[in-house]
Amino acid sequence: MTKAPRPDPVRAAWEANAEFWDSRMADGNRTQSELVGPTTDRLLGAVQGRRVLDLACGNGVSARRLARMGADVVAVDFSRALVARARARGVPRAGKIRYVVADLTRPATLDAAVDGPVDAAVCNMALMDVRELRPLGRWLAGRLRPGSPFVVSVCHPAFNGGDVERVVTERDDDGVLRDELAVQVRRYLTPRRHRGLAMVGQPVPHLYFDRPISGLLRPFLDAGFVLDAFEEPAFARAGASDRPLSWSRFAEIPPILVVRLRAPPAGGRGVSPTLRGAARSRPSRAR
Repeated sequence: MTKAPRPDPVRAAWEANAEFWDSRMADGNRTQSELVGPTTDRLLGAVQGRRVLDLACGNGVSARRLARMGADVVAVDFSRALVARARARGVPRAGKIRYVVADLTRPATLDAAVDGPVDAAVCNMALMDVRELRPLGRWLAGRLRPGSPFVVSVCHPAFNGGDVERVVTERDDDGVLRDELAVQVRRYLTPRRHRGLAMVGQPVPHLYFDRPISGLLRPFLDAGFVLDAFEEPAFARAGASDRPLSWSRFAEIPPILVVRLRAPPAGGRGVSPTLRGAARSRPSRAR
């Protein structure tokens, strides 16, 4: 007797969290409105009349913003519940969004969801939740028009991962005791996975796949992409009700990394030895 396939724990967590996530995220929290959105829009450039792919679209925050800017958006996510939530929020007036269920680790599902080339792509705060990036790198290299931008935002691998703790310390500053905020990093280079919370109170912790910056970029550089923008936005101020160790209080430590990669030239998938070497610090030991 053939056993039924075991459910994917990565997808199962997001299906369970979809309602909570959508109700809390709505059209964007402070991280989206102050850090991710403005930086992504600036790196992406004008999208009026362009076909833009929104990868791991969640409840459609980025898709709706892109549609308001005049883009023709194809938005994909592997969670049927999140896609349903995104559709229920509608499309901005005069905007265009097509929501499709597809898995970033399975190119065949992406092929079925996205027909023809696209002019740009974004992946908004999701690659740290994706188990394997190489299939996406190869697929996207063949789907984006040559030189087109792919803008990625993630939790900053160096400062905002499973082996990082936010701490408060006390310092004697010429006789005055001052509290100072800092991050404590236990390890960084070795890829690992762990369960955690994207939002306090979410029903189920979900899987994160921590990688160093080199591990994040390597699958795309090896597919021929070129890195041409690298930004580390941080909050300028804290809100009155923010938790004592909220990221909004760490003005000098960025919780987010945003990069822009350019698609390979026509007919080219290679990457120079210099770029390929720069993307490696030690062999990957993902678990």
